[in-house]
Amino acid sequence: MTRSLPALLVSSCLAMGGSLALAQERIIAGDEALELHTVITGLEHPWAIAFISDDAFLVTERNSGTLRAGQVDGSLSDPIWEAEDLFRFEGETNRSQAGLFDVQLHPRFEDNGWVYISYSRETDRGAALVVVRGTVAQEDGDVTFSDVEDIFVMNEEDQDSSGLHFGGRMAFDPSDASLFLSVGERRNISRSQDASDQAGAVLRMTDSGEAHPGNPSFETEEDEGSSDPYVYSIGVRNIQALAVREQNGQLWAADHGPEGGDAIRHIASGTNHGWPFITGGEDYSGAPLGVGEQMEGMTSPVHTFEETIAPSGLVFVPQDSAFGGWAGDMLVGGLYAEGLVRVQLQGDVLADNDLIELGHRVRDVRIGPDGAIWMVTDHAEGAVLRLVPEG
Repeated sequence: MTRSLPALLVSSCLAMGGSLALAQERIIAGDEALELHTVITGLEHPWAIAFISDDAFLVTERNSGTLRAGQVDGSLSDPIWEAEDLFRFEGETNRSQAGLFDVQLHPRFEDNGWVYISYSRETDRGAALVVVRGTVAQEDGDVTFSDVEDIFVMNEEDQDSSGLHFGGRMAFDPSDASLFLSVGERRNISRSQDASDQAGAVLRMTDSGEAHPGNPSFETEEDEGSSDPYVYSIGVRNIQALAVREQNGQLWAADHGPEGGDAIRHIASGTNHGWPFITGGEDYSGAPLGVGEQMEGMTSPVHTFEETIAPSGLVFVPQDSAFGGWAGDMLVGGLYAEGLVRVQLQGDVLADNDLIELGHRVRDVRIGPDGAIWMVTDHAEGAVLRLVPEG
C-alpha cells in the first residue's frame, strides 16, 4: 500500500466556497494536490455524518448519545435528539466502543423524511444493538427529529454486557429500500459461526424492521436451533464500514481484524466469511489464529491489508463527484491509519490501494452534495472535515 502525506498546515481561518474553514491543510495524494478543510470542531467522538440537504447534515456523537445538525458554513446546533437509554460500558477500561453509531437516510428521504439511527441500548441483560427511525424536518434553518420509534431490537438471548464489537454500521439497498446492519461478535469469536445468533453477522431487514423475506437459510448445529431470519451473511468480526455499490447493487464491507488482518469483503447472501477460522491476523497475545485466508466452504476476503487500518466508514465515489478520476473507487476511513484508504477495484478484484495520511482518526466518510469527500474524526474533540481537489 502506497502512502500520500500532508504537505502544509495553515491554521488561520480561510473562506471555502461560501463556508468557513477553521483550518486548511494541503495533501499530496499520488500526483494530485488536495485541500483538507476543517469545517466544525468540538464534537464528542462523532461516529457518522449524513447530508439532509445541500447545506445541512446530521452528525452523531457516540459517547453522549446525541444527534446534532450542522451546516456547511460551520455552524452547529445544540442536540436535536438524545438516546436516553444509551449503553456506555463503565468498567475498568475506557476503551468502550458502545454508544450512538450510524445515521442513514431512507432512499426516498425527499418524500418521507425518514432517518435511521443505530446505537447500543441498556437492557436487563446488558446491551442491545437497536435501530430507530424518525422524521427529519427543516424550517427556517432549524432541524428537528421527531416521531422516533424502534424498528429493530437485537434478540434478547443475543444481548450481553460487553462494551466491545457492536458493529452498528448500516447501508440501504436502493432497489427495494431494504436495510443492512452489521453486528459485531461482541468480542466472543465463536458467535460468528452460529447462524442462530445475530452477533458476528450482517443482517437484512425491510425499511420497517421486519426480517427480509428473501434472506437465506443457514445450516446450524443441532444444539443451535434454526438460523435467525434476519441473518444475511455470517463469519464476520466487527464491521464498521459498509456500503452498497450502486452500479451493480453489491454490498461491500471493511472488517476489523484482530492484531492485523483488516479485510475488504464482498458480502453476498448466504456467505460465511470464516472468522475466526479465516484471518490474516493473530490474537492480541501473539498467539496464532485460524488456518490462513482460505477454508473450504467459506468466502475469503477480497483483500487483507498488510498494515493495520482499523477501517470505519466506506463510500463509493460517484461519477459526478469532485474527484472525477476516482469514480467507482472505494474510500475507507482509517482509525489507526489516521487517514483515508482509496481502493481501486477491477470488477471484484482489488487492483491497487493508497493510504492518504490526514493525521486524523477517520470514523466515517461520505460524498457530499457538493461532490467533496466529507469525514468525521474519532477524537474527544472530534471534527467534520471536507476534502477537495486543490484550486
